[in-house]
Amino acid sequence: MNSGLAFKDDGYPNQRLLKPTITQTSEKPAMFKTLEALDTQQHAQLCYRGVDSYAFAQQVSWAPLACSEIIQAAREMPVMFTTGEHVRPVALMGLRRDTNALVSRDGRWKGRYIPAHLRRYPFLLGATGKANEFVVMIDRAAPHFSLADEQVEGALAMFEGGQPMPEGIVEQARTFLLDFHHELEQSERWLAPLKEHDVLVERQLTLTRDGKKEVAVNGFAMVDVARLNALDDATLAAWARNGLLGLIFAHLHSQTNSNGLIQALEEPLAETETAIETEKMES
Repeated sequence: MNSGLAFKDDGYPNQRLLKPTITQTSEKPAMFKTLEALDTQQHAQLCYRGVDSYAFAQQVSWAPLACSEIIQAAREMPVMFTTGEHVRPVALMGLRRDTNALVSRDGRWKGRYIPAHLRRYPFLLGATGKANEFVVMIDRAAPHFSLADEQVEGALAMFEGGQPMPEGIVEQARTFLLDFHHELEQSERWLAPLKEHDVLVERQLTLTRDGKKEVAVNGFAMVDVARLNALDDATLAAWARNGLLGLIFAHLHSQTNSNGLIQALEEPLAETETAIETEKMES
């Protein structure tokens, strides 16, 4: 008897799991330590409680975004775009690899907006290998989980009679993960014109300390204003009508938040004056 919880998602045919959100980034080891697919037998006694801590994200330096998140994220984080075949927005949360300036030493979130990439923890959408079939996965090492016989205060059973609790955390996680997955795919399609019209340029953020420059962040792209201004009026008008131009402006304005990341660090990068700037990558 199959005790797994695989489910079909027929609402979005031909979709695929956006693996770069977790499985192809350096964030996975820090954020998801022990991934397991939820199973009604293996996890029959598993309980869940909410944990008001973002300590798991202390080494997550950037997060993928859906387009619906860009405006809010851009108010306090630099928003960049991935390079490669597909264009995806990301929020920078740290100026060094494996650092997050928005999480305090005791696990408090110091910002206002929390990206959905972090809010879904400790759950993750996994692909079974069959068309449009997914499973809910968990980080079994997360402090959110316990066993029934441990009687952890506030922990609620996840399963009853071999099925997820009605309207319980499993169903809530499934809905959240699928919605986020759909939004990521829609965002990829919505941002495709940025690459098609060649307005993206790979950039790197450099820190200047004591007169010496060092690369803080690279591997991401920005909209080049000169290339944007060179587009024909019909294209710009279309982007203004469909909202893409507004997202571009939010992205461009968000670059000033790089200095905020320096100020948010628990340990300043230097006692002396520190500056940050965006430079075009050498070709």
